[in-house]
Amino acid sequence: MIRTRCPICSVEVEAMLYRAHREASHPDYVQWGGGKVRLSIYVILPSWVSLFVVDALFGRFLTPDFLFAGVVAYVLGTVIVAILLERRKIRDLRVAWKETHPLFEKATKT
Repeated sequence: MIRTRCPICSVEVEAMLYRAHREASHPDYVQWGGGKVRLSIYVILPSWVSLFVVDALFGRFLTPDFLFAGVVAYVLGTVIVAILLERRKIRDLRVAWKETHPLFEKATKT
């Protein structure tokens, strides 16, 4: 039986029940995650693809590695920004959850 820890409330949940736990206990996190997925599909991935296409079509006319380095820097930059935003959102949700569930937090520490 595989168990995973919720990033917001730190409860261990079976992997098969993790999604149900998030939807029941943390609907604001689920809603934010849906917006993140839409942003990735409609903005980030198309911009990555367009940069790779530009590199493939026009890379031979420019300095060979210059455009590719720009593509790699852009992709790494967006990944780093996404990771930092994810961490900040989870931290904010965790603080808000602890404020609304003070008794649960004290019970898990003892």
